[in-house]
Amino acid sequence: MKKIIAVLLTVTVFALSFCACSSKPNNKITEKNITKTINVVFDALKTFDTKTVKTYIDSETLDVILTYASRKDQFRKLGVAMFENLTYEIKEIDTDGQTVTLSVKNKDLTKVAADYTADLLKQYSGLTGMLELAKNITNDSWLNSNLAILTNGIKDAALKDDATDVTLHFEQKKDRLLFTFTESAENAVSGGALTEIKKIISNSVFN
Repeated sequence: MKKIIAVLLTVTVFALSFCACSSKPNNKITEKNITKTINVVFDALKTFDTKTVKTYIDSETLDVILTYASRKDQFRKLGVAMFENLTYEIKEIDTDGQTVTLSVKNKDLTKVAADYTADLLKQYSGLTGMLELAKNITNDSWLNSNLAILTNGIKDAALKDDATDVTLHFEQKKDRLLFTFTESAENAVSGGALTEIKKIISNSVFN
């Protein structure tokens, strides 16, 4: 009897594992799979799941932020604050041209992020300032107090009145579809924040 139960449990676990794996997006260029992958991509952005975002998105700016987020939880929380209010609607899927057109809407974060970046780079100007910023950007205490200013500013920002249309190109990899985010797409989904935040890291000598 124990052997029968053990076999049943093994079969059940295997079946559940198979279902979980099969539910993931694959590399098929079909409207159904493209839609599924886009949903996974935007869910990952809203939770700032660094591993999943890196798997399905090719983005120069996001790549930089994600690298820091994988090292420091303060950057992950910043990512969550940026994307938690992001909404999207798939407007058109072109399987032949391998593009997806989306209507996206987020908070208007350009001024919040730009003001924060300008103040920070003014405070840490010159080579000495950049060296100090590079040191601080790895310091948990500094990150807790400084990124909290930006995160709180993002939380207080208002939603944009209108949505923005963006077109994402994708390519077929061995096991998945990979979507390319241009700078305009990055700014659209982040409410204008990503480019400004990248300036902080780009001006830091810590990479």
